[in-house]
Amino acid sequence: MRKLALAISIFLFTSLLFPVQAKAVDPHGPKVIYGAPVRHTLTSCATNPGAAVACIQSLTMTPKSGDTPIVGAITDLKIPGDERVADSERPIPAPAVTAVSASNAPLVLSVSENNSCHSIGTVQSLQIKIGSNWVDLKKENITKKFSEVCKDANFTNAGFKITLEEVTALLGSGTLKGSNVSAKLTEILNPKSPAATISQSEIRFRVADPGGAWEWFSDAETSFLWTTGVPEPPEPKVTQGFYNEWTFPKGKNADPANNVVLMAEFQPYKATWCWALEVCNDRREEFKLEISPTQNRDLLKDNENFSYTVTIRAPKAFEFGEVSGSAKRVIVKYGKDLQPVGGVATREIIATLSPMATARGGTPTKMAEKAEFISYGANIWIYGQNNGIVDVLGACGKIGGVQVVSNAMHSLDPTWDEIEQAIVVRLSTPHLLPDGSVNVGYLEIRMPRAAALCMWKVDLDGNIKASIAITYVDGSTPTVATVTGQRIGDDYLIVSTGFHYSSPTLRVKLSQDNAVKPADDAVKPADNAVKPADNAVKPADNAVKPADDAVKPTGNSASTQSESKNENKVAAPAIAPKKIKVINCVKGKLSRKISGANPKCPKGYVKK
Repeated sequence: MRKLALAISIFLFTSLLFPVQAKAVDPHGPKVIYGAPVRHTLTSCATNPGAAVACIQSLTMTPKSGDTPIVGAITDLKIPGDERVADSERPIPAPAVTAVSASNAPLVLSVSENNSCHSIGTVQSLQIKIGSNWVDLKKENITKKFSEVCKDANFTNAGFKITLEEVTALLGSGTLKGSNVSAKLTEILNPKSPAATISQSEIRFRVADPGGAWEWFSDAETSFLWTTGVPEPPEPKVTQGFYNEWTFPKGKNADPANNVVLMAEFQPYKATWCWALEVCNDRREEFKLEISPTQNRDLLKDNENFSYTVTIRAPKAFEFGEVSGSAKRVIVKYGKDLQPVGGVATREIIATLSPMATARGGTPTKMAEKAEFISYGANIWIYGQNNGIVDVLGACGKIGGVQVVSNAMHSLDPTWDEIEQAIVVRLSTPHLLPDGSVNVGYLEIRMPRAAALCMWKVDLDGNIKASIAITYVDGSTPTVATVTGQRIGDDYLIVSTGFHYSSPTLRVKLSQDNAVKPADDAVKPADNAVKPADNAVKPADNAVKPADDAVKPTGNSASTQSESKNENKVAAPAIAPKKIKVINCVKGKLSRKISGANPKCPKGYVKK
């Protein structure tokens, strides 16, 4: 809603003759504020030119499962980051007031009518006569006193303060050529001109009731006066950070074909991040890890079995709450405690990830039906407990450690559905691959023991059933989805494949299951069950696989499940295909689509 309101206000304002001047820097991204910590790149701790608390202790590459990891070394290549991303988290101190030069004071043109008083809350316009018509130069609600001409706190004279940039835009627009006073006004708009007035018959103020019940026009001359505003400190600047290139030698020999850049960044708590010009907050605490080849562009495409392990020296105060991204076989965990740095307690965060193929086309808000190309990358975001994204996982999400990655082009961060008692994951990616075949989904969720116990009251030491219900906004029937579950140490790993795009919603649950296993002659899947296309984007060969007795595809069922007692057993009864129905359920202004063989509305909702 805030984005919509912002867009409307910008449209209305720029439609007048004093347009807003576009900023040179893209407002989306980090914003540097005096006295606040800043986002910074992570370089090797061995060099660490900014002496940052957070840095990269090591990067290793393992060609395939079971191989000995190859320890990476940095090269001389340094890739510069965004100019707003520093080389350290250290705040930029604000300059002393005495150090702010008067030359930084902005020039402001005060335009006012000083004979009448108007209520705060009315609407004022500055109008100029062009031919026989009156045209608004500027218009806005009166929200505060313009000057002390009117003594009552709730009343003010009509007036605007117009920046030099707005005046420059007006002079360049050519609008004044149609006015009888264009020459005089052009002279007045020169910042070196003295105070002046223009007759109300050529330039006037209009003040009106917001509802249009009445309007008033100034009957006295309009005054113009250039003034010097409050001196402004210069824009804060950071020492620009960079990313290291890493190489993985074979023995003592260099092997540049496998070189990668580790684009790693840390956003501390209270560092500001903006999504739009006026949509910012300081709860974006996160680590970003992105691995890209520097020498061989097909490195990740040709080596999806590679796995990279990044060991970060991180502030101990950073506690990760959730992990998202586009990668496979992702594991994020804490390592050992390290020595304090500048009085800040530190420890290791160890992240392992493998490349993922992602079909891309369109935008997150308007997804293409058919992908334009396939990218190959390995990137994750490790969100801290002080990141607002973690809040939507509910109270149990604050335990931390939930990890959700997929091959989707765009995903909304996982949320907790209190009604369904499920983690909800919304993905979007083109339905078709560039060659026209069906794009097959891949979802990987790692759930720590403590979070599973909090969310579903399940003990990972018992028989666990993982189920994923898949629905689509358009009500289409899900294709075959295979779900495998596996307990690995204190985590439960769920991998689901085979579902189709473009925009599925997946609801993930764990439950204790002590049911008797079915007999060997249990109902098998239909022979004509829908299968993924042969050339669809698939997980790598060494991706997590079910055991031999794992759950098999179950026709076009909207819900699939797996069971496991430990990491060596994965089993579930096969389920005959069922006809899927979709119903609409409403609760006040809320509306939800529920699908299943016999769908029912959740508690508090009624069928529409």
